[in-house]
Amino acid sequence: MFFEHFKLQAEAKLKRTIRSQVLIPLTLTFIILTGSFVYSSYWMRMAHYEKGLQQRHTRVQHVVKSLIADRTRFMTSAIEFIADQKQFQDAVLTKDREALYKLGSPILKRLFINQQITHFYFYDKNGAILLRVYNPDDTSTSPIRFTRQQAISQGKTVSGLELGRSGTFTLRVVSPWKVNGTLIGYIELGQEYDHILQELKVVTLVDFAVVLEKRFLDRRAWEEGMKMLGRSADWNLLPDRVLIDQTVTLPPRSVASILEADADSIKYGKRITVKDLTYRVGSFPLQDAAQQTVGEFITMLDSTANLSELRSFIIKVVSFSLLVCGCLFLYSYRVLGRVDRQLLENREQLEREFEKQAATNKRLEIEVAERKRAKDSLKTLNEHLEQRVLDRTNELKQLNRQLESSHGKLEEAYINLQAQQTTILQQDRMACIGQLAASVAHDINNPIGFVAGNIEVLKNYWGKLAAFVAMQDDALNSGASPELTNRVAEQRRALKVDYLLDDFDAVLDESLEGTERVSRIVQNLKGFSRLDEKEARLANIHECLESTLNIVMNELRYKADIKKEFGNIPQLLCYPQQLNQVFMNLLINASQSIENWGEITIRTWTDSGNIFVAISDTGCGIAEENLHKLFEPFFSTKEAGVGTGLGLSIVMEIVKKHSGEITVKSTPGNGTTFTVRFPLNAPLQGVDHA
Repeated sequence: MFFEHFKLQAEAKLKRTIRSQVLIPLTLTFIILTGSFVYSSYWMRMAHYEKGLQQRHTRVQHVVKSLIADRTRFMTSAIEFIADQKQFQDAVLTKDREALYKLGSPILKRLFINQQITHFYFYDKNGAILLRVYNPDDTSTSPIRFTRQQAISQGKTVSGLELGRSGTFTLRVVSPWKVNGTLIGYIELGQEYDHILQELKVVTLVDFAVVLEKRFLDRRAWEEGMKMLGRSADWNLLPDRVLIDQTVTLPPRSVASILEADADSIKYGKRITVKDLTYRVGSFPLQDAAQQTVGEFITMLDSTANLSELRSFIIKVVSFSLLVCGCLFLYSYRVLGRVDRQLLENREQLEREFEKQAATNKRLEIEVAERKRAKDSLKTLNEHLEQRVLDRTNELKQLNRQLESSHGKLEEAYINLQAQQTTILQQDRMACIGQLAASVAHDINNPIGFVAGNIEVLKNYWGKLAAFVAMQDDALNSGASPELTNRVAEQRRALKVDYLLDDFDAVLDESLEGTERVSRIVQNLKGFSRLDEKEARLANIHECLESTLNIVMNELRYKADIKKEFGNIPQLLCYPQQLNQVFMNLLINASQSIENWGEITIRTWTDSGNIFVAISDTGCGIAEENLHKLFEPFFSTKEAGVGTGLGLSIVMEIVKKHSGEITVKSTPGNGTTFTVRFPLNAPLQGVDHA
C-alpha cells in the first residue's frame, strides 16, 4: 500500500511539468526584484532631489540674513555720514524743518536710486519726530516703534524689521546723533522689504511670497497702504493671514491655494500642483526687531521639469527591467523544456520499479495486520487492569474526602462554639455595664437636681440683692456727705464690688448650664443602659446617634472632628439601644483607625422604603483582601491585644435581626465608610440581647 501510494503521488507530480512548477515562482521573483529595483531607484533619486531642495531652502535663509545684514551696514554708514555734516547738525539744533528737508531730500533721492532707501526720519533728542524727509507734509506724531525705543533706551544703533502703519514690512535702522558726546537727536533710515525680495530672487532664482498675521494689522490701514503700492489687497483671501508681497508670477488666488494646502504647518518639501505646475513649498518664520513672529517667508520652487525628468527616468528603468526579465524568462523556458523530457524518461523507469515492489508490499501488509491484531489484544488486557486500579483509587479518594469533610465540620462547629461563648460573655459584660450605668445615673440624678434647683433659687436671690445694692447706691449718692461717699467709693473699689456684681451672675449661669449638661449625660446613660428591652418601638435615629455621640465623645474629641449631615428621615420601628451599640462600635472603630487627627462624618438619608446611616472616617483604611473577612468572629485588623474581633460580628447580627444590611467601602490611606440600611416596613426578628 505504501509503495502504491508513493507511486500515485509521484505520477501526479510528474504530470505537472517542471516548467510550470519553476516558471511561476521564477516569474514572481522577477516581478519582486523588478519592483524592488524600480522602488529603490525612485527613492534614491527622490532622496537626492529632496536633499538638493533642502540645501536650496537653507541657502535662501542664509541669503536673506546676509542681504538684511548688508542693507543694515549700508544704512548705518549713510546715517554716520549724515550725522557728521555740520549743516545737518545746525538744522537739528535749531529744529529748522525746511533746512533739514532741503539738505535731506537730495540725499534720499540718491539713496533711493542706488539702494532703494524709502524711509528717512529726523527726531529730536527726546525721540519726537522732526521731519519725514520722504513725506514732509505729514507732521503727525509718529508711534514709537521697537527700534527707536531700543535706540533711546540703550543709546546705540538698533536695526530690525518692523511693520509700518500701512501694514508694509520695512527694514529700519535708528541711530543716536551725538555731537562732541552730546545727544542732539536721532536719525532713521528704512527700506521696504519687497526691494530685498527682488534682489533675493535674482540671487537664488527662487520665487517667494510674504504673509503676515492679521492680528498685527489694521485692515483699513493695510488696504490703503497696499493701494498706495499698487498691489491687490484681499483681506479675506486667507483666514488668519494676508499676502503683502510676492515674486511668483501666479495670481493671488493661486498663491492662496498653495498656502491653504497645508494651513497648519507648511512643511518643507510639500508638493502642490497649481494649473499644471508643480511647486515645492517651504517656509520659515518671519520675525520683527522684537524677535516676535509676525508672519512667514514662503519659498516656492517650480519643480515641474524635475518631476518630468524623474518620470522619464522611472520609465527607462522599468523598460530596461522588463527587457532583462523577458530575456531571462525565454532562456529559462527553453532550459526547463529539456529537463521535462529527461524527467519523462525517468518516470517510465520508476513505474517499472514500482510494479516490482507491489508484490513485496502485499506480503508486508499481511504481516503488519497480524501484528496489529496481537497489539490490540494486549491493549485490551491493559485497559481492563488500568480500569480496576482506577476504580479502587477513586473509592479511596472518596473516603478521604468524606473524612476531610467531617474534620472540617468539626473545626467549624468548634469555632462557632467559641464565637458564641465569647459573644455571650461580651453581651453579659455589656448588660453589667448597663446596670452599673443605670445605678450611677440614678445616684447622680437626685443630687444634681437639688444643685440645679438651689442655683436657680440663688440666681433669684442674687437678682433681688443686686437691685437692693443699686438702690443703696442711689440713696448714698443723693443724701450722704461727700466725705462718706468718697470713703464708700474707695472701699467699693478695694473690694472689687462692681466686678463681683458683674461676674456673679455669669458664674451662676455657667453653673446652671453645667448642671443641665450633667442631666443630659445622665439621661443618655439611663437610655443606653436599657439593653434588655423586649418590645420594639418607634425611635428617632438622630436621637440614637446623638445619645451615642454623648457617650463616646470623650474617645472621639481628641482624635477627630465630628461632621453631621443629617437628612429628613422618618421614625423607625426598632430596638433603639441595640442600634446605639451598632453606632458605638462603628464610631469607636472609626476613631481607632485615625492615627493623628482626622474627620468622622455621619450622614443619614432615606429613599422610598429604607433609612440609610453612613459613618465615614479619614483613617488608614482597610486592605482589599481583608474587606470580605471584616464581619467574621475573632477577625481584627488591629494590633494584638486591641479589641476582641467581635465588634463588627455583633453589629452584623443586630443589623440582620432588624432585616437590614451593612456594607463597607475602603481605600488604604484614604479612610473607610460603613453604610447601614434599615427597611421601614420589614418585620423584626426576635432579639435575645444586644
